[in-house]
Amino acid sequence: MNVLRSALLILLAFLVAPRVDAHATSSSYFIADATHGTEVRITWDVPVADLHWALGLDSSGDGTITWSEIDARRDVIATFVASHLSLARGGSACEVVFDDLQLATHAELPHLSLAFAGHCQKPGALTLSANLFFDTDPTQRTLVDLTTTGGQFTSVLSPSAPQWSEPPAPSVFATFATFVGQGLWHVWIGYDHLAFLVLLLLPSVLRSTGKDWQATHGMRETAGDLLRIITAFTVAHSITLALATTGVVHVPVRPIEIAIAASIVIAGLLNLFPRAASARLALAFFFGLIHGFGFANALAELGAGGMRLVPTLAGFNVGVELAQLSLVALVLPLLFRARHSVFYAWRFMPATSLVAAMAGAAWLVARTG
Repeated sequence: MNVLRSALLILLAFLVAPRVDAHATSSSYFIADATHGTEVRITWDVPVADLHWALGLDSSGDGTITWSEIDARRDVIATFVASHLSLARGGSACEVVFDDLQLATHAELPHLSLAFAGHCQKPGALTLSANLFFDTDPTQRTLVDLTTTGGQFTSVLSPSAPQWSEPPAPSVFATFATFVGQGLWHVWIGYDHLAFLVLLLLPSVLRSTGKDWQATHGMRETAGDLLRIITAFTVAHSITLALATTGVVHVPVRPIEIAIAASIVIAGLLNLFPRAASARLALAFFFGLIHGFGFANALAELGAGGMRLVPTLAGFNVGVELAQLSLVALVLPLLFRARHSVFYAWRFMPATSLVAAMAGAAWLVARTG
């Protein structure tokens, strides 16, 4: 029993550990057009908050970054960003020259849009490295959209893969594989998504008798309940992920993040009452719709259209599903072994659910503030 309690307390610590900023990540957006002879036209949109963290743009110290403060540091900003950009074509390095600086918005956050011109000695396959903030932030991503004479390419640069080299032709499989990895990564750094999934898992090894909990009879009963819950959640978030990413439906980021935090509070509190167990299926489906919009926020700004959208969306969704299944595979054996214990039904599950609900409440307050 001591070993069992220790294993379950590890799960509890997993839920306690996340910070209030559940999606602690940042992305810049890199667009390159290499269809004009040997010149490459580049636009790199970088979050203002990240640049302020690195360069201290609020020179007045009043907590507000104005355009005049940005404009006064224009050359410093351009030099800093350009120092993290390297470009080559046909095996020869290109000279990158700063052109202009403007404001832009991505995911409802202010960005600085820096325009560069890459002057290359000769045409040929493009090689790109855009590693801004990779040395200080392991969650940083550069979303890349490139057009060359060979076609259109969509990719993602990260600290573990900071360079992109142009293949002979666009590959649906390569795009799909890239975004499978991004779907996996997005779930595993999305503590709010993980917390909600854990709250759905906790009662799966128990069944309600109205006023009490009883252990399920075996893995078959447990798997049947879990299959219904996970399927409802998966179908729901897949629907809204597809609708939002294709632009059919648009919901602002802030209300979605608030609703995701609220879903954790509600799911955690419902786990305290055996009578509420019958609501889990509807809860999984309804909040699955909300979480789908949250997943879509990671893709909404890529600008991938036409045939590129299909492998991007499919790969990301498959990655999300694989991440969810890996969580089930990690957590379910512990829960199944513990299901007969009074400690699990009346101590661990209520405590874990309450802690998760409190974390959700903290995220809710932070996101509405």
